[in-house]
Amino acid sequence: MTLSMQDRKAQIEEADTLCLRLFDTWCETRSQTPLAYLMHCWPLRNTGVDRLIRLQETLKDLRAYHEDQLDSRALSMLDALFACLDAVIDRTQTPVALRLAG
Repeated sequence: MTLSMQDRKAQIEEADTLCLRLFDTWCETRSQTPLAYLMHCWPLRNTGVDRLIRLQETLKDLRAYHEDQLDSRALSMLDALFACLDAVIDRTQTPVALRLAG
């Protein structure tokens, strides 16, 4: 499914807002590991598919390896973030290098 440019922009803005909320929450609670994962790939310098995939995969790694450091609110925000990114990322158009690495 291909989104219109307006819908794509709205999804990316929502993803960015969720990242900001996670950043604020993790700064307030001094959650260093989640912050390190987030800061590895956010803020987004551009919104190309490769950057969006990097953001999603990095935060999926955080969830997979450090779920014990995430509260239910953070997990809920991550789920919403993944849904936004899934809506924007067209997996059929993923760059070859990223498909091979995954």
